[in-house]
Amino acid sequence: MFLRRLLFFGYPLAEILVLWLIATLIGWPIALLLLIAGFPVGAAILRNAAAKSQQLRTASEIERPRIAQSVTGMFLSGLLFLIPGFITDVIAVFMLIPSIQRLIIRATGTWFESRMVRVPGFSAYAQGDFIQGDVIRGVVIPDDSANEQGEGPRGPSPEISS
Repeated sequence: MFLRRLLFFGYPLAEILVLWLIATLIGWPIALLLLIAGFPVGAAILRNAAAKSQQLRTASEIERPRIAQSVTGMFLSGLLFLIPGFITDVIAVFMLIPSIQRLIIRATGTWFESRMVRVPGFSAYAQGDFIQGDVIRGVVIPDDSANEQGEGPRGPSPEISS
Protein backbone atom coordinates (compact mmCIF):
# COMPACT_ATOMS: atom_id res chain seq x y z
CA MET A 1 0.00 0.00 0.00
CA PHE A 2 2.82 2.37 0.91
CA LEU A 3 4.62 1.57 -2.34
CA ARG A 4 1.52 2.44 -4.37
CA ARG A 5 1.15 5.77 -2.59
CA LEU A 6 4.82 6.51 -3.00
CA LEU A 7 4.58 5.74 -6.72
CA PHE A 8 1.35 7.72 -7.15
CA PHE A 9 2.58 10.84 -5.37
CA GLY A 10 6.33 10.49 -5.68
CA TYR A 11 6.56 9.90 -9.43
CA PRO A 12 5.07 13.26 -10.48
CA LEU A 13 7.17 15.02 -7.87
CA ALA A 14 10.31 13.28 -9.17
CA GLU A 15 9.44 14.28 -12.75
CA ILE A 16 8.95 17.91 -11.72
CA LEU A 17 12.23 17.94 -9.81
CA VAL A 18 14.12 16.43 -12.75
CA LEU A 19 12.52 18.97 -15.10
CA TRP A 20 13.54 21.81 -12.79
CA LEU A 21 17.11 20.43 -12.54
CA ILE A 22 17.49 20.06 -16.32
CA ALA A 23 15.88 23.46 -16.93
CA THR A 24 18.33 25.16 -14.57
CA LEU A 25 21.24 23.47 -16.35
CA ILE A 26 20.26 24.05 -19.99
CA GLY A 27 17.53 26.68 -19.77
CA TRP A 28 13.75 26.53 -19.65
CA PRO A 29 13.02 26.96 -23.39
CA ILE A 30 15.29 24.08 -24.40
CA ALA A 31 14.01 21.88 -21.55
CA LEU A 32 10.41 22.48 -22.59
CA LEU A 33 11.26 21.80 -26.24
CA LEU A 34 12.89 18.51 -25.23
CA LEU A 35 9.83 17.64 -23.19
CA ILE A 36 7.52 18.36 -26.14
CA ALA A 37 9.82 16.47 -28.54
CA GLY A 38 8.95 13.22 -26.76
CA PHE A 39 5.47 13.19 -28.32
CA PRO A 40 6.47 12.89 -32.00
CA VAL A 41 9.29 10.48 -31.08
CA GLY A 42 6.80 8.28 -29.21
CA ALA A 43 4.34 8.41 -32.10
CA ALA A 44 7.07 7.42 -34.58
CA ILE A 45 8.13 4.48 -32.41
CA LEU A 46 4.51 3.34 -32.11
CA ARG A 47 4.16 3.54 -35.92
CA ASN A 48 7.31 1.45 -36.34
CA ALA A 49 6.02 -1.09 -33.82
CA ALA A 50 2.76 -1.37 -35.75
CA ALA A 51 4.64 -1.86 -39.02
CA LYS A 52 6.89 -4.47 -37.46
CA SER A 53 3.89 -6.31 -36.03
CA GLN A 54 2.78 -7.01 -39.60
CA GLN A 55 5.84 -9.26 -39.93
CA LEU A 56 4.26 -11.64 -37.43
CA ARG A 57 1.87 -12.90 -40.12
CA THR A 58 4.63 -14.13 -42.38
CA ALA A 59 7.17 -15.08 -39.72
CA SER A 60 8.05 -18.69 -39.01
CA GLU A 61 7.26 -20.32 -35.68
CA ILE A 62 10.90 -19.92 -34.62
CA GLU A 63 11.06 -16.18 -35.35
CA ARG A 64 7.61 -15.30 -33.97
CA PRO A 65 8.49 -15.02 -30.24
CA ARG A 66 11.53 -12.85 -30.99
CA ILE A 67 9.53 -10.50 -33.22
CA ALA A 68 6.63 -10.36 -30.74
CA GLN A 69 9.02 -9.49 -27.93
CA SER A 70 10.63 -6.77 -30.04
CA VAL A 71 7.25 -5.31 -30.99
CA THR A 72 6.15 -5.35 -27.34
CA GLY A 73 9.31 -3.54 -26.29
CA MET A 74 8.94 -0.94 -29.02
CA PHE A 75 5.29 -0.41 -28.11
CA LEU A 76 6.11 0.07 -24.41
CA SER A 77 8.96 2.41 -25.34
CA GLY A 78 6.64 4.49 -27.52
CA LEU A 79 4.09 4.73 -24.73
CA LEU A 80 6.76 5.84 -22.28
CA PHE A 81 7.90 8.55 -24.69
CA LEU A 82 4.32 9.82 -24.90
CA ILE A 83 4.19 10.32 -21.12
CA PRO A 84 5.66 13.75 -20.44
CA GLY A 85 8.80 13.71 -18.35
CA PHE A 86 12.50 13.05 -18.55
CA ILE A 87 12.48 9.97 -16.32
CA THR A 88 10.05 8.13 -18.59
CA ASP A 89 12.04 9.25 -21.64
CA VAL A 90 15.24 7.78 -20.21
CA ILE A 91 13.44 4.51 -19.41
CA ALA A 92 12.02 4.51 -22.96
CA VAL A 93 15.50 4.93 -24.45
CA PHE A 94 16.72 1.97 -22.42
CA MET A 95 13.69 -0.04 -23.58
CA LEU A 96 14.96 0.34 -27.16
CA ILE A 97 18.15 -1.61 -26.32
CA PRO A 98 17.33 -5.26 -27.15
CA SER A 99 19.10 -6.91 -24.21
CA ILE A 100 17.52 -4.58 -21.65
CA GLN A 101 14.20 -4.91 -23.47
CA ARG A 102 14.26 -8.72 -23.09
CA LEU A 103 15.15 -8.44 -19.42
CA ILE A 104 12.35 -5.98 -18.64
CA ILE A 105 9.74 -7.90 -20.65
CA ARG A 106 10.62 -11.16 -18.90
CA ALA A 107 10.44 -9.55 -15.46
CA THR A 108 7.21 -7.66 -16.06
CA GLY A 109 5.69 -10.52 -18.05
CA THR A 110 5.84 -12.90 -15.11
CA TRP A 111 4.52 -10.16 -12.81
CA PHE A 112 1.55 -9.45 -15.11
CA GLU A 113 0.92 -13.14 -15.76
CA SER A 114 0.67 -13.84 -12.04
CA ARG A 115 -1.98 -11.12 -11.71
CA MET A 116 -4.02 -11.91 -14.81
CA VAL A 117 -7.61 -12.99 -14.46
CA ARG A 118 -8.09 -16.45 -15.87
CA VAL A 119 -11.16 -16.78 -18.06
CA PRO A 120 -12.75 -20.22 -17.70
CA GLY A 121 -12.58 -22.13 -20.94
CA PHE A 122 -9.60 -20.30 -22.38
CA SER A 123 -5.94 -21.10 -22.10
CA ALA A 124 -3.48 -18.66 -20.54
CA TYR A 125 -2.76 -17.08 -23.92
CA ALA A 126 -6.24 -17.57 -25.47
CA GLN A 127 -4.99 -19.48 -28.49
CA GLY A 128 -8.31 -21.03 -29.35
CA ASP A 129 -8.45 -23.55 -26.49
CA PHE A 130 -12.14 -23.13 -25.72
CA ILE A 131 -14.89 -25.32 -24.35
CA GLN A 132 -16.71 -27.23 -27.07
CA GLY A 133 -20.50 -27.01 -27.25
CA ASP A 134 -23.42 -25.33 -28.90
CA VAL A 135 -24.10 -21.72 -28.03
CA ILE A 136 -27.37 -20.29 -29.25
CA ARG A 137 -28.11 -16.74 -28.25
CA GLY A 138 -31.04 -16.55 -25.86
CA VAL A 139 -31.40 -20.30 -25.41
CA VAL A 140 -30.20 -22.28 -22.39
CA ILE A 141 -29.02 -25.77 -23.23
CA PRO A 142 -29.02 -27.95 -20.11
CA ASP A 143 -25.98 -30.12 -19.54
CA ASP A 144 -26.02 -33.92 -19.75
CA SER A 145 -26.44 -34.44 -16.00
CA ALA A 146 -29.93 -32.83 -15.94
CA ASN A 147 -32.82 -35.12 -15.09
CA GLU A 148 -36.28 -35.35 -16.66
CA GLN A 149 -37.86 -32.81 -14.26
CA GLY A 150 -35.76 -30.04 -15.75
CA GLU A 151 -33.40 -29.85 -12.81
CA GLY A 152 -29.69 -29.67 -13.29
CA PRO A 153 -26.96 -30.51 -10.82
CA ARG A 154 -27.47 -27.19 -9.00
CA GLY A 155 -31.25 -26.96 -8.96
CA PRO A 156 -33.90 -25.98 -11.49
CA SER A 157 -32.72 -24.93 -14.92
CA PRO A 158 -33.35 -21.29 -15.84
CA GLU A 159 -36.09 -20.65 -18.35
CA ILE A 160 -36.27 -17.98 -21.01
CA SER A 161 -39.54 -16.16 -21.53
CA SER A 162 -40.19 -14.35 -24.75
